[in-house]
Amino acid sequence: MASSLSVAVLLCLAAAAAAQLSPTFYDTSCPRALATIKSAVTAAVNNEPRMGASLLRLHFHDCFGCDASVLLADTATFTGEQNALPNKNSLRGFNVVDSIKTQLEGICSQTVSCADILAVAARDSVVALGGPSWTVGLGRRDSTTASMDRANNDLPPPFFDLENLIKAFGDKGFSVTDMVALSENIYLKSLQGCDASVLLSGQEQNAGPNVGSLRGFSVIDNAKARVEAICNQTVSCADILAVAARDSVVALGGPSWTVLLGRRDSTTASEALANTDLPAPSSSLAELIGNFSRKGLDATDMVALSGAHTIGQAQCQNFRDRIYNETNIDSAFATQRQANCPRPTGSGDSNLAPLDTTTPNAFDNAYYSNLLSNKGLLHSDQVLFNGGSADNTVRNFASNAAAFSSAFTTAMVKMGNISPLTGTQGQIRLSCSKGCDASVLLSGQEQNAGPNAGSLRGFNVVDNIKTQVEAICSQTVSCADILAVAARDSVVALGGPSWTVLLGRRDSTTANESQANTDLPAPSSSLAELIGNFSRKGLDVTDMVALSGAHTIGQAQCQNFRDRLYNETNIDSSFATALKANCPRPTGSGDSNLAPLDTTTPNAFDSAYYTNLLSNKGLLHSDQVLFNGGSTDNTVRNFSSNTAAFNSAFTAAMVKMGNISPLTGTQGQIRLNCSKCALFQRVVMASASSLGLLLMLAALVSTATAHLSPTFYDTSCPRAMSIIKSTVTAAVNNEPRMGASLLRLHFHDCFVQARFHLTNHPGCDASILLAGNERNAAPNFSVRGYDVIDSIKTQIEAVCKQTVSCADILTVAARDSVVAVTMHAYINDTRYRARDYEFCDAELLYLLGGPSWSVPLGRRDSTGAATAAQVISSLAPSTDSLAQLISAYASKGLSATDLVALSGAHTIGMARCRGFRTRLYNETNIDAAFAAALKANCPATPGSGDGNLAPLDTTTPTAFDNAYYRNLLSNKGLLHSDQELFSNGSTDNTVRSFASSAAAFGAAFATAMVKMGNISPLTGTQGQIRLICSAVNSLAMAKATCISLLVVVALATAASAQLSATFYDTSCPRAMSIIKSAVTAAVNSEPRMGASLLRLHFHDCFGCDASVLLSGNEQDAPPNKDSLRGYGVIDSIKAQIEAVCNQTVSCADILTVAARDSVVAVSPSVVELIYQLSRSSGFTSDDPDPYI
Repeated sequence: MASSLSVAVLLCLAAAAAAQLSPTFYDTSCPRALATIKSAVTAAVNNEPRMGASLLRLHFHDCFGCDASVLLADTATFTGEQNALPNKNSLRGFNVVDSIKTQLEGICSQTVSCADILAVAARDSVVALGGPSWTVGLGRRDSTTASMDRANNDLPPPFFDLENLIKAFGDKGFSVTDMVALSENIYLKSLQGCDASVLLSGQEQNAGPNVGSLRGFSVIDNAKARVEAICNQTVSCADILAVAARDSVVALGGPSWTVLLGRRDSTTASEALANTDLPAPSSSLAELIGNFSRKGLDATDMVALSGAHTIGQAQCQNFRDRIYNETNIDSAFATQRQANCPRPTGSGDSNLAPLDTTTPNAFDNAYYSNLLSNKGLLHSDQVLFNGGSADNTVRNFASNAAAFSSAFTTAMVKMGNISPLTGTQGQIRLSCSKGCDASVLLSGQEQNAGPNAGSLRGFNVVDNIKTQVEAICSQTVSCADILAVAARDSVVALGGPSWTVLLGRRDSTTANESQANTDLPAPSSSLAELIGNFSRKGLDVTDMVALSGAHTIGQAQCQNFRDRLYNETNIDSSFATALKANCPRPTGSGDSNLAPLDTTTPNAFDSAYYTNLLSNKGLLHSDQVLFNGGSTDNTVRNFSSNTAAFNSAFTAAMVKMGNISPLTGTQGQIRLNCSKCALFQRVVMASASSLGLLLMLAALVSTATAHLSPTFYDTSCPRAMSIIKSTVTAAVNNEPRMGASLLRLHFHDCFVQARFHLTNHPGCDASILLAGNERNAAPNFSVRGYDVIDSIKTQIEAVCKQTVSCADILTVAARDSVVAVTMHAYINDTRYRARDYEFCDAELLYLLGGPSWSVPLGRRDSTGAATAAQVISSLAPSTDSLAQLISAYASKGLSATDLVALSGAHTIGMARCRGFRTRLYNETNIDAAFAAALKANCPATPGSGDGNLAPLDTTTPTAFDNAYYRNLLSNKGLLHSDQELFSNGSTDNTVRSFASSAAAFGAAFATAMVKMGNISPLTGTQGQIRLICSAVNSLAMAKATCISLLVVVALATAASAQLSATFYDTSCPRAMSIIKSAVTAAVNSEPRMGASLLRLHFHDCFGCDASVLLSGNEQDAPPNKDSLRGYGVIDSIKAQIEAVCNQTVSCADILTVAARDSVVAVSPSVVELIYQLSRSSGFTSDDPDPYI
């Protein structure tokens, strides 16, 4: 008895402590709840901006109780709220709430109440529309019933005058200010509390204030479904509603607030209560004040909440009387409204009109300005400013947006806390439209070599990613995989297409400068040289043109396009003249001055690069050769006119490139730092006698598993992808150019043959990340982005120590940089920002056909870098002929199509004057105006302005599109090697194709990127997983971790010795998100970073082992020195990944993913689509090239 009594006391005490709302209510019981709700709400609002208003309205009509009772359908025991007059045919969004509930139940069964879902969804819908945010207190329980009568009594109708509105709000404890602020929301309909009763199918939804006006149920349902998928029966529908309301406001540009959580859902709904509690559109001021006051909201609360009407629409039946019979209405405004709202009742009753005609899809204070001009749509709107007590509050909010936002968020928090069900009250519904206990009764519902020097960057991003990934999955995610994912994510961050990155690369243990100089195509490459370079890597002509489209983002130094500006003829004269201003003719003067590779949309990943080529506005010689009467002309034309074709080709090429002979299984290593090799292999050899059996076991199991897989890190470092993506996104957002840099980094890594006897064409091994010879090879002087990769590596190491290779990081970062570049352009385009919120990211990519690709993972990092000679021999210079290009690519297993597609990376990024000077002054297949414009910034005299930059795609320099190919069609390829692609050669048709079809380019580019990323990667036990992408792992560290690492190798190689898109799903599940986030951030910060990450991946590949990340020879090779950048991004990614997956994700994988993500980050925006379509000019596209 004593025992049972103590248990009872304990339960009572626990209930007392739990029966309070708290923003952290679900932090332990369902940690993914709020993210699930926000994602669902944002997607719903992006898909249909009106949904933001619908979710706010749903929350309002539920509140004055906030128990999700409005979600309940009628049962045999009660008549719910959905059919109450204020709700019937006006409430919507039930499907959104139900979806949210279903998702939440899948992850936290019966934990999150429908009431909390409603409260959060209301907040998130405001945020999604650009409004303010607030903290939502959670912990509500759902009601077990609903009442139509209470809905009818509590909700003020639209015909209420000011006094009635004030009274209605006053009854709920709202001030006049609350009422006015909330009115900008919807009607402020609420019931006995935030209990999600409005979500229940039935009478409450049909109450007068709700019928035909509430919507968004599907969004809440979707959010619920997702939350349920991760937290079964944990997050209430009421909390989902509260958070969704907040997030919808934020999604539309409004303020945010903290949502207290912990609501429970009601078990019933009442139509009568809905009709009583919810103010109608005819409410007077007194009725509004009264309604709000009864719920504890004062007049200020009422006016502030009314401000929710800055978004959303109303039906004709609710404003007919006002536009025909009221006198306090602007005559022109009334006449305009009458055109779509006939006088006869029943005629056009459901026709819609925006509540705020000035900025209907933006959460701002225009609603109040409209009231000052007698342009309030509803009677209950205009009564707020009609010589009454709320006039001054309206004036204040109309002149002071900050005051409105502050009052609105305060009122939203107050409203969300109206008598919620908490503790053991109500229930946590499994479906927001159904009660739980009586469900049967309710209705259902990836440095110095020539091609890299001075152009590769983004290393810091990769390092950052690596650091993060190491933090969560130590030595699990290779730098090679980080590069691969970061490349993908940087593309995504710039609005470009995405693709699946096969993971499981291992990092190289060396880097080679001479190989980088040999393998990487120079900006002076001819079309034949480009085709050759790509063909040697297994990439065809279409892949080459598509990948060149990466020049839709990024910049080039004057020294790389000077010759083109002053000596080539196939260059637009005005384009050349404009560029000459910043690229003097004398060599050495302004050599490092930058110019966007795509001058049209330099920070957007679109097809403008190809359009530029059609106009002879290719910045590099190697750009314009793609459209210069050669075999790639048609591909350029195709990509120029068909963005979807470009995206498709680009993603296909990116996948191909990312798969160029990666190290897998036991090949290479997983570096702890993407710029340093791990000495793990040496320790293994020293310990061979005592560990022979274990090594033999590792060797045996690795033989069957040395393949890449997109899920490689799903178990070993599940957070790796997200770390790469977030870091790439951040880097691209900070500097859009970084998207191109990461793509270039991945390219330069993949193209340079690694030094392993285990494969015929080792590549994509993150050797470019190692400080030393490879970075210093001539082709790598321009490579940048090392900092991004380092950042990624740091992050990944924090979560998965020595798991994700730098090679994989490079690959993923390349992909993500493309997306990050375009999203940055989209987010920062002010021409149509206010009206384009209806497009969510997924829909944006769908509509634009943005390229993305699946990145196979599992690469290992090299333990050394290529020599400058190897870099030079691997990378085709920009002076290469078409034959040389084709040969160079063929040697890497890349076809002519791959060559043309990959050259499309030049749709972003820039080239230096020294790289295109000869083209400007000596070549004839260059548009005169284009050449003249460039000559202004690229003097003819060598040494003068050598570093001055010019965009590789002058049309849309920061957009990843197919404009690069269009430029070639117009003899505007900046580099000789660009124009060679379209210069009466075998690639002319491919260029034409890509110029005219962005989809064809996108597909070819993605395919070529995958092929390139798979060029002889180190896998299995090859190489290592660097801890820092710019250095091989230290001997001391290797000794310390030898035994444990060998055990890990023995146990894990069976699953890791082959590339797979899911390689890190278990070992480092957060790796992909880390890379994507880092790439997107880097691209958003600097759009050029998207191109830099792509370039970093390119210069690493044809190996893809992250050797380019190692400080030393490879980075100093002429193709890399002073051109490769983005190392910081990769390092950052690596750091993040190491933090979660120690030594799990290779730098090679980071590079590969980052390359992908950088493309996505740079993709074309909906805004650009609308703008271009409005000019009937179609799309432009960009070519990914190793000179970003």
